[in-house]
Amino acid sequence: MGKYPPMTHKIKTSTEPRIALVHDRLNVRGGGERVLEEIANLYPQAPIYTLIYDPQQFRGSPIADREIRTSFINHLPFAKSRHRFYIPLMPSAIERFDLRAYDIILSSSAAFAHGVLSHPGQLHISYIHSPMRYAWHQYQEHLEQMRYGAYLIKPFLAILRRWDRAAGQRADSLLTNSAWTARLIRQAFQREAKVIYPPVHTERFNAAKKRKDFYLTVSRLVPYKRVDLIVRAFVSLGNPLIIVGDGPEYKKLLPLTTPNIKILRRQTEAQLSTLMGEAKAFIYAAQEDFGIAAVEAQAAGCPVIAYASGGLLETVVDRGTGLFYKEQSVESIVQAVRKFESGEIRFSSKAIVGNAQRFAVEHFRKAFAGYVSNQWEEFSLRKFGK
Repeated sequence: MGKYPPMTHKIKTSTEPRIALVHDRLNVRGGGERVLEEIANLYPQAPIYTLIYDPQQFRGSPIADREIRTSFINHLPFAKSRHRFYIPLMPSAIERFDLRAYDIILSSSAAFAHGVLSHPGQLHISYIHSPMRYAWHQYQEHLEQMRYGAYLIKPFLAILRRWDRAAGQRADSLLTNSAWTARLIRQAFQREAKVIYPPVHTERFNAAKKRKDFYLTVSRLVPYKRVDLIVRAFVSLGNPLIIVGDGPEYKKLLPLTTPNIKILRRQTEAQLSTLMGEAKAFIYAAQEDFGIAAVEAQAAGCPVIAYASGGLLETVVDRGTGLFYKEQSVESIVQAVRKFESGEIRFSSKAIVGNAQRFAVEHFRKAFAGYVSNQWEEFSLRKFGK
């Protein structure tokens, strides 16, 4: 593993500032939560505030033994498994956190954490993984999924957007995971965000000496990931496909599968590393903000076949470390896989691994800690004359 930032990146004040971390919810462990884990490692004394916490999801996680403070929602029935029922309460719940005892607030947000309240004597830096998807850039898709309930949800989403736009002004500065997400933040909040790419533990992955005859996708099984398109494409193709992931879409996807398709709901990090090292190619169908799994695949020397949109345009090199298709459809995935199978494009495992190293965890640690340190020094001079 890479080393933590050198002492020169520590915050330089006569007394160390008190820091609090805030994250939307900790009832799943996805890409945003892995970013939080690295931030937490940088600031080991900082408590973590979150709306919901499920310890079972974070066994073996760096934050498992941390001080974690939850909102009142955490104590409501089925909050950990049915958190969507409580979305109307989340703006109020995040604003109820009392953070007056801290000098620096570091929020990690894909929905609500950036909306915490602070006072003028505090520095608030927010790492935005995405503006609230269902209220902004995935609004239409969300309404389509609601079907007959769409007319009921529209007024609520309009209220939520107003709250979110106001909450988006609260942090002193914004960070984000890609130029793609920075554009979405500009549209939603009319603010600029500095890009610091998320941390990827590239050292955990290695390419096998010989790749096997199967394709791989790793994803939370939620609607916007569009794993259904991948399943339908491979039903048509007949090529072996392994899906690693779990989520509310599992029960919908399972009946669609044919014998060439396997869904592995839970895998250890070692098992996942082996699969990525052996897979013929990694398949992605989502419009991702960044796409940590696609970078992990490249760290294992695995070419990526992906929808040409979102943050993957910054992490995958077309015809160099992967292959893009232009439409988010079954037909486009089928055509891309057939092109890959034709051998028309040759991929170098060494080049693929080299590209992934741009996103190695030590780059994030150095950039994030350095940014916080510089912002605190400027803030201290401006506010306190220190």
